[in-house]
Amino acid sequence: MKTVYKLIAAAALASTLFSSCDDFLTVVPEDKPVQDNYYTSEAAIRDNTKVLYSAMIWRDFYMGFHWKLDELVGDMYYTYDAEGQWYFGTYTNVNQFLNEGWKGLYNVISQCNSVIEDMPKYVQGVDEAAVERAQAEARAIRAYCYWYIAECWHDAPIVTHNSDNIANNKFDLPRNPQKDIYRFALEDADFAVNTLPDTDTDAYRATKKTARAIRARILLTMASHSDYGYDRNDLYKRAAEDAMYVIENSTNVKDIMFDNLFDEVSNNGPESILAIQCGTLGYGTGNPKTIAWGRSAKVADGCWGAGKGPTISLQTMYDKVDKRRKWTFMQNGDFYPNLNTAEGGYTYQTQAYEAGSVVEDRNEMNSHIKKYVIGRDADGNGTTSNNQDASNNIYLIRLADMYLIYAEAIMGTNNSTNDQKALDQINSVRDRAGLAGLTTLTFRDLIKERRREFAFESINWFDILRLRYREGDQAALDFLNSGYETGYNRASMYVFKDWNQNDEAHANLESSYKIVCSVADYGMYDPIMINASAFQLPIPAAATTSSPALLGEIVNFYN
Repeated sequence: MKTVYKLIAAAALASTLFSSCDDFLTVVPEDKPVQDNYYTSEAAIRDNTKVLYSAMIWRDFYMGFHWKLDELVGDMYYTYDAEGQWYFGTYTNVNQFLNEGWKGLYNVISQCNSVIEDMPKYVQGVDEAAVERAQAEARAIRAYCYWYIAECWHDAPIVTHNSDNIANNKFDLPRNPQKDIYRFALEDADFAVNTLPDTDTDAYRATKKTARAIRARILLTMASHSDYGYDRNDLYKRAAEDAMYVIENSTNVKDIMFDNLFDEVSNNGPESILAIQCGTLGYGTGNPKTIAWGRSAKVADGCWGAGKGPTISLQTMYDKVDKRRKWTFMQNGDFYPNLNTAEGGYTYQTQAYEAGSVVEDRNEMNSHIKKYVIGRDADGNGTTSNNQDASNNIYLIRLADMYLIYAEAIMGTNNSTNDQKALDQINSVRDRAGLAGLTTLTFRDLIKERRREFAFESINWFDILRLRYREGDQAALDFLNSGYETGYNRASMYVFKDWNQNDEAHANLESSYKIVCSVADYGMYDPIMINASAFQLPIPAAATTSSPALLGEIVNFYN
Protein backbone atom coordinates (compact mmCIF):
# COMPACT_ATOMS: atom_id res chain seq x y z
CA MET A 1 0.00 0.00 0.00
CA LYS A 2 2.77 2.48 0.84
CA THR A 3 4.42 1.98 -2.58
CA VAL A 4 1.11 2.61 -4.32
CA TYR A 5 0.47 5.65 -2.18
CA LYS A 6 3.87 7.19 -2.92
CA LEU A 7 3.14 6.99 -6.65
CA ILE A 8 -0.24 8.61 -6.08
CA ALA A 9 1.19 11.38 -3.93
CA ALA A 10 3.93 12.20 -6.41
CA ALA A 11 1.46 12.50 -9.26
CA ALA A 12 -0.86 14.58 -7.10
CA LEU A 13 1.92 16.97 -6.18
CA ALA A 14 2.84 17.50 -9.83
CA SER A 15 -0.74 18.26 -10.79
CA THR A 16 -1.40 20.70 -7.94
CA LEU A 17 1.65 22.93 -8.32
CA PHE A 18 -0.41 25.24 -10.49
CA SER A 19 -3.42 25.47 -8.21
CA SER A 20 -4.73 28.85 -7.13
CA CYS A 21 -5.26 29.46 -3.44
CA ASP A 22 -8.00 32.03 -4.02
CA ASP A 23 -10.19 31.05 -6.95
CA PHE A 24 -11.98 27.71 -6.95
CA LEU A 25 -12.15 27.76 -10.76
CA THR A 26 -8.52 28.49 -11.65
CA VAL A 27 -6.97 25.09 -11.21
CA VAL A 28 -4.66 24.33 -14.13
CA PRO A 29 -4.68 20.52 -14.41
CA GLU A 30 -1.23 19.96 -15.94
CA ASP A 31 1.40 21.89 -17.82
CA LYS A 32 1.43 21.29 -21.58
CA PRO A 33 5.00 19.97 -21.91
CA VAL A 34 4.12 17.13 -19.54
CA GLN A 35 0.93 16.39 -21.46
CA ASP A 36 2.71 16.32 -24.85
CA ASN A 37 5.03 13.54 -23.71
CA TYR A 38 3.12 11.61 -21.12
CA TYR A 39 0.17 9.58 -22.45
CA THR A 40 1.91 7.08 -24.70
CA SER A 41 0.81 3.93 -22.89
CA GLU A 42 -2.08 2.60 -20.84
CA ALA A 43 0.24 2.47 -17.83
CA ALA A 44 0.91 6.20 -18.19
CA ILE A 45 -2.80 6.92 -18.27
CA ARG A 46 -3.36 4.79 -15.17
CA ASP A 47 -0.55 6.61 -13.38
CA ASN A 48 -2.37 9.85 -14.11
CA THR A 49 -5.74 8.66 -12.79
CA LYS A 50 -4.14 7.59 -9.50
CA VAL A 51 -4.28 11.28 -8.63
CA LEU A 52 -8.06 11.11 -8.35
CA TYR A 53 -7.86 8.97 -5.21
CA SER A 54 -4.97 10.79 -3.52
CA ALA A 55 -5.37 12.43 -0.13
CA MET A 56 -3.44 15.42 -1.46
CA ILE A 57 -6.14 16.11 -4.04
CA TRP A 58 -8.93 15.74 -1.45
CA ARG A 59 -6.98 17.57 1.29
CA ASP A 60 -9.05 20.73 1.80
CA PHE A 61 -12.27 18.74 1.68
CA TYR A 62 -11.45 16.10 4.29
CA MET A 63 -9.15 18.10 6.57
CA GLY A 64 -11.11 21.32 6.86
CA PHE A 65 -14.73 20.49 6.08
CA HIS A 66 -15.77 16.86 5.82
CA TRP A 67 -16.09 15.96 9.49
CA LYS A 68 -17.80 19.22 10.49
CA LEU A 69 -21.04 17.68 9.24
CA ASP A 70 -20.78 15.26 12.17
CA GLU A 71 -21.09 18.25 14.48
CA LEU A 72 -24.03 19.59 12.53
CA VAL A 73 -25.92 16.31 12.65
CA GLY A 74 -25.26 16.02 16.38
CA ASP A 75 -22.94 13.02 16.38
CA MET A 76 -19.95 14.95 17.67
CA TYR A 77 -19.86 17.44 20.53
CA TYR A 78 -17.48 20.34 20.04
CA THR A 79 -18.30 23.98 20.72
CA TYR A 80 -15.11 25.98 20.25
CA ASP A 81 -14.10 28.59 17.67
CA ALA A 82 -14.86 28.20 13.96
CA GLU A 83 -15.22 24.43 14.29
CA GLY A 84 -17.78 24.80 17.05
CA GLN A 85 -19.94 27.07 14.90
CA TRP A 86 -21.11 23.93 13.13
CA TYR A 87 -22.37 22.48 16.39
CA PHE A 88 -24.50 25.56 17.02
CA GLY A 89 -25.50 25.93 13.36
CA THR A 90 -24.13 29.50 13.44
CA TYR A 91 -21.51 29.24 10.70
CA THR A 92 -21.67 31.98 8.08
CA ASN A 93 -20.19 32.52 4.63
CA VAL A 94 -16.87 33.59 6.19
CA ASN A 95 -16.35 30.32 8.09
CA GLN A 96 -12.95 29.08 6.96
CA PHE A 97 -13.99 25.43 6.86
CA LEU A 98 -16.97 26.19 4.64
CA ASN A 99 -14.61 27.66 2.08
CA GLU A 100 -12.26 24.70 2.32
CA GLY A 101 -15.11 22.30 1.59
CA TRP A 102 -16.29 24.28 -1.42
CA LYS A 103 -12.79 24.81 -2.79
CA GLY A 104 -11.78 21.25 -1.97
CA LEU A 105 -14.62 19.62 -3.90
CA TYR A 106 -14.10 21.85 -6.91
CA ASN A 107 -10.41 21.00 -6.83
CA VAL A 108 -11.24 17.31 -7.12
CA ILE A 109 -13.67 18.14 -9.92
CA SER A 110 -10.95 20.06 -11.74
CA GLN A 111 -8.71 17.00 -11.62
CA CYS A 112 -11.57 14.90 -12.99
CA ASN A 113 -12.18 17.45 -15.73
CA SER A 114 -8.53 17.24 -16.71
CA VAL A 115 -8.81 13.49 -17.23
CA ILE A 116 -12.14 13.75 -19.02
CA GLU A 117 -11.48 16.74 -21.29
CA ASP A 118 -7.74 17.45 -21.48
CA MET A 119 -5.99 14.10 -21.24
CA PRO A 120 -7.48 12.57 -24.45
CA LYS A 121 -5.96 15.37 -26.54
CA TYR A 122 -2.48 14.23 -25.58
CA VAL A 123 -2.82 10.46 -26.05
CA GLN A 124 -0.74 8.73 -28.71
CA GLY A 125 -0.79 5.05 -29.59
CA VAL A 126 -3.13 3.96 -26.79
CA ASP A 127 -6.31 1.95 -27.31
CA GLU A 128 -9.46 4.07 -27.09
CA ALA A 129 -10.95 1.69 -24.53
CA ALA A 130 -8.17 2.57 -22.08
CA VAL A 131 -8.90 6.27 -22.54
CA GLU A 132 -12.62 5.78 -21.97
CA ARG A 133 -11.93 3.70 -18.88
CA ALA A 134 -9.86 6.55 -17.43
CA GLN A 135 -12.61 9.01 -18.27
CA ALA A 136 -15.14 6.72 -16.61
CA GLU A 137 -13.09 6.66 -13.39
CA ALA A 138 -13.02 10.44 -13.43
CA ARG A 139 -16.74 10.70 -14.18
CA ALA A 140 -17.59 8.35 -11.31
CA ILE A 141 -15.67 10.51 -8.86
CA ARG A 142 -17.02 13.73 -10.39
CA ALA A 143 -20.54 12.33 -9.96
CA TYR A 144 -19.85 11.78 -6.27
CA CYS A 145 -18.51 15.33 -5.87
CA TYR A 146 -21.46 16.95 -7.61
CA TRP A 147 -23.92 14.90 -5.57
CA TYR A 148 -22.14 16.18 -2.45
CA ILE A 149 -22.22 19.79 -3.66
CA ALA A 150 -25.92 19.54 -4.54
CA GLU A 151 -26.72 18.28 -1.05
CA CYS A 152 -24.64 20.86 0.81
CA TRP A 153 -25.14 24.01 -1.28
CA HIS A 154 -28.13 22.99 -3.45
CA ASP A 155 -27.44 25.46 -6.27
CA ALA A 156 -23.87 25.74 -7.56
CA PRO A 157 -21.90 26.00 -10.81
CA ILE A 158 -21.50 22.90 -12.95
CA VAL A 159 -17.91 23.22 -14.15
CA THR A 160 -16.83 20.87 -16.94
CA HIS A 161 -13.87 22.54 -18.72
CA ASN A 162 -11.44 24.20 -16.33
CA SER A 163 -8.76 24.62 -18.97
CA ASP A 164 -11.21 26.21 -21.43
CA ASN A 165 -12.40 28.56 -18.70
CA ILE A 166 -8.83 29.60 -18.06
CA ALA A 167 -8.02 30.01 -21.76
CA ASN A 168 -11.11 32.18 -22.26
CA ASN A 169 -10.75 34.08 -18.97
CA LYS A 170 -14.14 32.72 -17.92
CA PHE A 171 -14.06 32.68 -14.15
CA ASP A 172 -17.31 34.35 -13.13
CA LEU A 173 -19.83 31.53 -13.41
CA PRO A 174 -23.45 31.57 -12.15
CA ARG A 175 -25.09 28.91 -10.06
CA ASN A 176 -27.04 26.09 -11.66
CA PRO A 177 -30.10 24.61 -9.92
CA GLN A 178 -29.87 21.60 -7.65
CA LYS A 179 -32.11 19.58 -9.96
CA ASP A 180 -29.69 20.11 -12.86
CA ILE A 181 -26.73 19.09 -10.70
CA TYR A 182 -28.49 15.83 -9.84
CA ARG A 183 -29.09 15.20 -13.54
CA PHE A 184 -25.48 15.97 -14.43
CA ALA A 185 -24.16 13.71 -11.66
CA LEU A 186 -26.50 10.92 -12.77
CA GLU A 187 -25.28 11.21 -16.37
CA ASP A 188 -21.68 10.92 -15.15
CA ALA A 189 -22.59 7.87 -13.07
CA ASP A 190 -24.42 6.26 -15.99
CA PHE A 191 -21.35 6.64 -18.20
CA ALA A 192 -19.15 5.15 -15.50
CA VAL A 193 -21.48 2.18 -14.95
CA ASN A 194 -21.58 1.42 -18.67
CA THR A 195 -17.80 1.79 -19.16
CA LEU A 196 -15.89 0.63 -16.10
CA PRO A 197 -14.76 -2.99 -15.74
CA ASP A 198 -16.20 -5.39 -13.18
CA THR A 199 -12.86 -5.58 -11.36
CA ASP A 200 -9.44 -3.94 -11.35
CA THR A 201 -6.00 -5.11 -10.28
CA ASP A 202 -5.72 -1.95 -8.15
CA ALA A 203 -8.11 -2.44 -5.23
CA TYR A 204 -8.60 1.29 -4.68
CA ARG A 205 -9.77 2.11 -8.22
CA ALA A 206 -13.37 2.73 -9.22
CA THR A 207 -15.03 -0.23 -10.93
CA LYS A 208 -18.57 -0.91 -12.12
CA LYS A 209 -19.43 -1.73 -8.51
CA THR A 210 -18.14 1.67 -7.33
CA ALA A 211 -20.10 3.46 -10.03
CA ARG A 212 -23.31 1.63 -9.19
CA ALA A 213 -22.85 2.46 -5.51
CA ILE A 214 -22.43 6.15 -6.37
CA ARG A 215 -25.45 5.99 -8.64
CA ALA A 216 -27.50 4.30 -5.93
CA ARG A 217 -26.84 7.27 -3.63
CA ILE A 218 -27.78 9.77 -6.31
CA LEU A 219 -30.98 7.91 -7.25
CA LEU A 220 -32.01 7.49 -3.60
CA THR A 221 -31.52 11.21 -2.98
CA MET A 222 -33.51 12.19 -6.05
CA ALA A 223 -36.29 9.76 -5.13
CA SER A 224 -36.59 11.39 -1.70
CA HIS A 225 -37.63 14.69 -3.27
CA SER A 226 -41.37 15.29 -3.41
CA ASP A 227 -40.84 18.71 -5.01
CA TYR A 228 -39.20 18.04 -8.39
CA GLY A 229 -41.86 16.06 -10.22
CA TYR A 230 -39.76 12.91 -10.39
CA ASP A 231 -41.13 9.43 -10.95
CA ARG A 232 -40.10 8.55 -7.44
CA ASN A 233 -41.12 4.90 -7.59
CA ASP A 234 -38.89 4.37 -10.63
CA LEU A 235 -35.96 6.13 -8.96
CA TYR A 236 -36.33 4.01 -5.83
CA LYS A 237 -36.54 0.86 -7.97
CA ARG A 238 -33.33 1.75 -9.79
CA ALA A 239 -31.56 2.63 -6.54
CA ALA A 240 -32.51 -0.78 -5.12
CA GLU A 241 -31.19 -2.53 -8.23
CA ASP A 242 -27.85 -0.74 -8.01
CA ALA A 243 -27.49 -1.39 -4.29
CA MET A 244 -28.32 -5.07 -4.73
CA TYR A 245 -25.77 -5.38 -7.53
CA VAL A 246 -23.08 -4.13 -5.15
CA ILE A 247 -24.27 -6.44 -2.36
CA GLU A 248 -24.34 -9.52 -4.58
CA ASN A 249 -20.89 -8.80 -5.98
CA SER A 250 -19.23 -8.25 -2.60
CA THR A 251 -18.30 -10.19 0.50
CA ASN A 252 -21.26 -10.60 2.83
CA VAL A 253 -21.11 -7.75 5.34
CA LYS A 254 -21.64 -10.24 8.17
CA ASP A 255 -18.26 -11.77 7.33
CA ILE A 256 -16.35 -8.48 7.66
CA MET A 257 -15.13 -7.47 11.13
CA PHE A 258 -16.27 -4.06 12.35
CA ASP A 259 -13.68 -3.63 15.10
CA ASN A 260 -10.74 -2.92 12.77
CA LEU A 261 -12.73 -1.41 9.92
CA PHE A 262 -11.17 2.03 10.46
CA ASP A 263 -7.57 0.90 10.90
CA GLU A 264 -4.92 0.72 8.21
CA VAL A 265 -5.26 -3.06 8.04
CA SER A 266 -8.67 -2.62 6.38
CA ASN A 267 -7.51 -0.22 3.66
CA ASN A 268 -9.17 -1.13 0.36
CA GLY A 269 -10.62 -4.25 1.91
CA PRO A 270 -14.01 -5.83 1.18
CA GLU A 271 -15.93 -3.08 3.00
CA SER A 272 -14.35 -0.28 0.96
CA ILE A 273 -16.26 0.86 -2.12
CA LEU A 274 -14.64 4.29 -2.53
CA ALA A 275 -12.00 5.75 -0.21
CA ILE A 276 -9.49 8.57 -0.02
CA GLN A 277 -6.05 6.98 -0.15
CA CYS A 278 -3.94 8.06 2.82
CA GLY A 279 -0.28 7.71 3.78
CA THR A 280 2.34 9.01 6.17
CA LEU A 281 4.16 11.37 3.80
CA GLY A 282 3.56 14.65 5.62
CA TYR A 283 0.76 17.11 6.29
CA GLY A 284 -2.09 16.79 3.83
CA THR A 285 -1.14 13.32 2.64
CA GLY A 286 -2.99 11.24 5.19
CA ASN A 287 -5.83 10.89 7.66
CA PRO A 288 -5.80 13.70 10.28
CA LYS A 289 -8.45 12.24 12.58
CA THR A 290 -6.17 10.50 15.08
CA ILE A 291 -4.68 13.92 15.82
CA ALA A 292 -7.90 15.94 15.50
CA TRP A 293 -10.01 13.52 17.56
CA GLY A 294 -7.47 11.79 19.84
CA ARG A 295 -8.04 12.36 23.53
CA SER A 296 -4.50 12.65 24.86
CA ALA A 297 -0.83 11.87 24.33
CA LYS A 298 -1.55 8.31 25.42
CA VAL A 299 -3.55 7.61 22.26
CA ALA A 300 -2.17 10.14 19.75
CA ASP A 301 0.93 12.22 19.06
CA GLY A 302 0.25 15.94 19.44
CA CYS A 303 -3.56 15.69 19.49
CA TRP A 304 -6.33 18.17 20.27
CA GLY A 305 -9.41 16.00 20.65
CA ALA A 306 -9.84 16.21 24.40
CA GLY A 307 -12.91 18.43 24.07
CA LYS A 308 -14.55 16.33 21.36
CA GLY A 309 -16.84 13.43 22.13
CA PRO A 310 -20.03 11.64 21.10
CA THR A 311 -23.18 13.49 21.99
CA ILE A 312 -25.33 12.00 24.71
CA SER A 313 -28.12 11.40 22.22
CA LEU A 314 -25.75 9.30 20.12
CA GLN A 315 -24.46 7.39 23.15
CA THR A 316 -27.96 6.45 24.27
CA MET A 317 -28.89 5.00 20.88
CA TYR A 318 -26.62 1.96 21.24
CA ASP A 319 -27.83 -1.23 22.87
CA LYS A 320 -25.38 -2.51 25.48
CA VAL A 321 -24.61 -5.56 23.34
CA ASP A 322 -24.00 -3.54 20.16
CA LYS A 323 -20.48 -4.47 19.05
CA ARG A 324 -20.09 -1.25 17.10
CA ARG A 325 -20.26 1.00 20.12
CA LYS A 326 -16.79 0.27 21.55
CA TRP A 327 -15.12 0.84 18.17
CA THR A 328 -17.11 4.03 17.59
CA PHE A 329 -16.51 5.79 20.91
CA MET A 330 -14.78 5.03 24.22
CA GLN A 331 -16.55 4.67 27.54
CA ASN A 332 -15.31 3.97 31.03
CA GLY A 333 -13.58 0.59 31.29
CA ASP A 334 -13.11 -0.04 27.56
CA PHE A 335 -9.76 -1.66 26.73
CA TYR A 336 -7.91 -1.18 23.43
CA PRO A 337 -4.85 -3.41 22.92
CA ASN A 338 -3.68 -1.45 19.85
CA LEU A 339 -3.45 1.89 21.70
CA ASN A 340 -0.65 2.85 24.13
CA THR A 341 1.07 -0.43 23.32
CA ALA A 342 4.23 0.55 25.22
CA GLU A 343 2.21 0.19 28.42
CA GLY A 344 0.37 -2.94 27.33
CA GLY A 345 -2.71 -1.26 25.87
CA TYR A 346 -5.09 1.51 26.81
CA THR A 347 -7.97 1.35 29.27
CA TYR A 348 -10.33 4.28 28.93
CA GLN A 349 -11.33 6.02 32.14
CA THR A 350 -13.78 8.88 32.33
CA GLN A 351 -11.10 10.78 34.24
CA ALA A 352 -7.71 9.12 34.58
CA TYR A 353 -5.39 9.57 37.55
CA GLU A 354 -1.79 8.67 38.22
CA ALA A 355 -0.33 9.09 41.71
CA GLY A 356 -3.39 11.11 42.68
CA SER A 357 -3.09 13.60 39.83
CA VAL A 358 -5.35 13.89 36.79
CA VAL A 359 -3.51 12.79 33.63
CA GLU A 360 -6.56 12.60 31.35
CA ASP A 361 -9.42 14.94 32.16
CA ARG A 362 -13.05 14.15 31.46
CA ASN A 363 -15.06 16.12 28.95
CA GLU A 364 -18.73 17.09 29.02
CA MET A 365 -19.72 13.84 27.30
CA ASN A 366 -17.75 11.53 29.64
CA SER A 367 -16.60 9.83 26.46
CA HIS A 368 -14.19 10.26 23.54
CA ILE A 369 -14.09 9.16 19.90
CA LYS A 370 -12.46 5.87 18.83
CA LYS A 371 -13.48 5.54 15.17
CA TYR A 372 -10.48 6.43 12.92
CA VAL A 373 -8.25 6.99 15.99
CA ILE A 374 -5.42 4.47 15.53
CA GLY A 375 -2.86 5.50 18.14
CA ARG A 376 0.60 6.98 18.36
CA ASP A 377 3.26 6.48 15.73
CA ALA A 378 4.91 3.91 17.99
CA ASP A 379 1.66 1.94 18.18
CA GLY A 380 1.26 1.59 14.45
CA ASN A 381 4.82 0.99 13.26
CA GLY A 382 4.84 4.12 11.16
CA THR A 383 1.18 4.16 10.15
CA THR A 384 0.49 7.44 11.95
CA SER A 385 2.45 10.51 13.04
CA ASN A 386 2.06 13.98 14.51
CA ASN A 387 1.73 15.54 11.04
CA GLN A 388 -1.97 14.62 10.72
CA ASP A 389 -1.02 12.03 8.12
CA ALA A 390 -2.09 8.63 9.37
CA SER A 391 -2.31 5.94 6.72
CA ASN A 392 -5.80 4.61 7.46
CA ASN A 393 -7.97 5.50 4.49
CA ILE A 394 -11.08 7.67 4.76
CA TYR A 395 -14.25 5.99 3.51
CA LEU A 396 -16.43 7.90 1.10
CA ILE A 397 -18.70 4.90 0.48
CA ARG A 398 -18.57 1.55 2.24
CA LEU A 399 -20.45 -1.67 1.75
CA ALA A 400 -22.88 -1.43 4.69
CA ASP A 401 -24.33 1.68 3.08
CA MET A 402 -25.60 -0.41 0.17
CA TYR A 403 -27.47 -2.75 2.53
CA LEU A 404 -29.27 0.17 4.16
CA ILE A 405 -29.84 2.00 0.87
CA TYR A 406 -31.49 -1.15 -0.47
CA ALA A 407 -33.84 -1.32 2.52
CA GLU A 408 -34.72 2.37 2.15
CA ALA A 409 -35.29 2.06 -1.59
CA ILE A 410 -37.62 -0.92 -1.14
CA MET A 411 -39.57 1.09 1.44
CA GLY A 412 -39.86 3.85 -1.15
CA THR A 413 -42.44 6.53 -0.49
CA ASN A 414 -44.03 4.47 2.29
CA ASN A 415 -43.24 5.12 5.94
CA SER A 416 -42.57 1.45 6.73
CA THR A 417 -42.01 -1.93 5.14
CA ASN A 418 -42.35 -5.62 5.98
CA ASP A 419 -40.61 -6.67 2.77
CA GLN A 420 -38.49 -9.67 3.73
CA LYS A 421 -35.62 -8.88 1.38
CA ALA A 422 -35.39 -5.33 2.75
CA LEU A 423 -35.43 -6.72 6.29
CA ASP A 424 -32.73 -9.24 5.35
CA GLN A 425 -30.39 -6.43 4.33
CA ILE A 426 -30.76 -4.27 7.43
CA ASN A 427 -30.68 -7.36 9.61
CA SER A 428 -27.37 -8.39 8.06
CA VAL A 429 -25.90 -5.10 9.28
CA ARG A 430 -27.51 -5.59 12.68
CA ASP A 431 -26.30 -9.21 12.84
CA ARG A 432 -22.69 -8.06 12.45
CA ALA A 433 -23.34 -5.69 15.36
CA GLY A 434 -24.65 -8.57 17.50
CA LEU A 435 -28.24 -7.32 17.47
CA ALA A 436 -31.51 -9.16 16.93
CA GLY A 437 -33.26 -8.85 13.61
CA LEU A 438 -36.20 -6.56 12.94
CA THR A 439 -39.59 -7.84 11.78
CA THR A 440 -40.76 -4.49 10.49
CA LEU A 441 -38.92 -1.33 9.52
CA THR A 442 -39.99 2.31 9.65
CA PHE A 443 -38.19 5.17 7.95
CA ARG A 444 -37.13 6.63 11.29
CA ASP A 445 -35.90 3.23 12.46
CA LEU A 446 -33.76 3.12 9.35
CA ILE A 447 -32.25 6.57 9.95
CA LYS A 448 -31.48 5.60 13.54
CA GLU A 449 -29.76 2.41 12.39
CA ARG A 450 -27.74 4.43 9.90
CA ARG A 451 -26.65 6.75 12.70
CA ARG A 452 -25.37 3.84 14.77
CA GLU A 453 -23.56 2.33 11.81
CA PHE A 454 -22.06 5.52 10.31
CA ALA A 455 -21.44 7.83 13.28
CA PHE A 456 -18.42 10.11 12.65
CA GLU A 457 -18.33 9.23 8.94
CA SER A 458 -20.00 12.44 7.70
CA ILE A 459 -22.94 10.54 6.21
CA ASN A 460 -25.76 11.01 8.68
CA TRP A 461 -26.36 14.65 7.77
CA PHE A 462 -27.57 13.48 4.37
CA ASP A 463 -30.07 11.18 6.07
CA ILE A 464 -31.56 14.20 7.82
CA LEU A 465 -31.76 15.96 4.47
CA ARG A 466 -33.65 13.04 2.91
CA LEU A 467 -36.08 13.15 5.83
CA ARG A 468 -36.54 16.83 5.05
CA TYR A 469 -37.17 16.13 1.35
CA ARG A 470 -39.77 13.54 2.28
CA GLU A 471 -41.57 15.27 5.16
CA GLY A 472 -40.56 18.93 5.21
CA ASP A 473 -38.45 21.27 7.32
CA GLN A 474 -40.29 20.96 10.61
CA ALA A 475 -40.27 17.17 10.70
CA ALA A 476 -36.53 17.11 10.06
CA LEU A 477 -35.86 19.84 12.64
CA ASP A 478 -37.98 18.16 15.29
CA PHE A 479 -36.12 14.90 14.71
CA LEU A 480 -32.71 16.57 14.80
CA ASN A 481 -33.31 18.86 17.77
CA SER A 482 -34.77 16.02 19.85
CA GLY A 483 -31.57 14.04 19.34
CA TYR A 484 -33.08 11.53 16.92
CA GLU A 485 -36.11 11.25 19.21
CA THR A 486 -33.98 10.29 22.23
CA GLY A 487 -35.11 13.42 24.06
CA TYR A 488 -31.52 14.60 24.48
CA ASN A 489 -30.90 17.93 22.80
CA ARG A 490 -27.32 18.58 21.68
CA ALA A 491 -26.86 20.87 24.71
CA SER A 492 -27.16 17.84 27.02
CA MET A 493 -24.05 17.09 29.06
CA TYR A 494 -22.84 15.31 32.18
CA VAL A 495 -22.22 17.22 35.40
CA PHE A 496 -21.41 15.94 38.88
CA LYS A 497 -24.42 15.46 41.09
CA ASP A 498 -22.36 16.82 43.95
CA TRP A 499 -19.61 19.23 42.93
CA ASN A 500 -17.56 18.18 45.95
CA GLN A 501 -17.23 14.68 44.50
CA ASN A 502 -14.93 15.67 41.64
CA ASP A 503 -12.13 13.44 42.93
CA GLU A 504 -10.49 10.12 42.16
CA ALA A 505 -12.93 8.16 44.31
CA HIS A 506 -15.96 9.36 42.37
CA ALA A 507 -14.83 10.55 38.93
CA ASN A 508 -15.26 7.15 37.27
CA LEU A 509 -18.55 6.16 38.89
CA GLU A 510 -21.61 6.47 36.67
CA SER A 511 -23.66 7.23 39.77
CA SER A 512 -21.65 10.43 40.36
CA TYR A 513 -23.15 12.17 37.31
CA LYS A 514 -26.42 13.50 36.02
CA ILE A 515 -27.41 14.73 32.57
CA VAL A 516 -28.48 18.36 32.31
CA CYS A 517 -29.64 20.52 29.43
CA SER A 518 -29.80 24.04 30.78
CA VAL A 519 -27.65 26.70 32.37
CA ALA A 520 -29.99 26.71 35.36
CA ASP A 521 -28.96 23.09 36.03
CA TYR A 522 -25.26 24.00 35.73
CA GLY A 523 -24.96 22.99 32.11
CA MET A 524 -22.97 25.15 29.71
CA TYR A 525 -25.92 25.85 27.39
CA ASP A 526 -29.65 25.99 27.20
CA PRO A 527 -31.17 23.81 24.45
CA ILE A 528 -29.46 24.49 21.12
CA MET A 529 -32.03 24.57 18.35
CA ILE A 530 -30.84 24.12 14.79
CA ASN A 531 -33.09 26.00 12.36
CA ALA A 532 -34.01 25.53 8.71
CA SER A 533 -31.21 27.82 7.48
CA ALA A 534 -28.77 24.99 8.26
CA PHE A 535 -30.22 22.82 5.50
CA GLN A 536 -28.49 24.84 2.78
CA LEU A 537 -24.91 25.93 3.34
CA PRO A 538 -24.03 29.47 2.25
CA ILE A 539 -21.59 29.87 -0.60
CA PRO A 540 -18.31 31.03 0.95
CA ALA A 541 -17.51 34.72 0.77
CA ALA A 542 -14.11 33.92 -0.75
CA ALA A 543 -15.86 32.35 -3.74
CA THR A 544 -18.43 35.09 -4.25
CA THR A 545 -15.73 37.76 -4.05
CA SER A 546 -13.86 36.23 -6.99
CA SER A 547 -17.05 35.13 -8.78
CA PRO A 548 -19.84 37.70 -8.14
CA ALA A 549 -22.19 35.86 -10.51
CA LEU A 550 -22.64 33.30 -7.74
CA LEU A 551 -24.81 35.89 -5.99
CA GLY A 552 -26.91 36.48 -9.09
CA GLU A 553 -29.75 34.56 -10.67
CA ILE A 554 -29.69 30.80 -10.90
CA VAL A 555 -29.23 29.75 -14.53
CA ASN A 556 -30.46 26.46 -15.96
CA PHE A 557 -27.65 24.20 -17.17
CA TYR A 558 -30.01 22.25 -19.42
CA ASN A 559 -32.38 23.85 -21.88
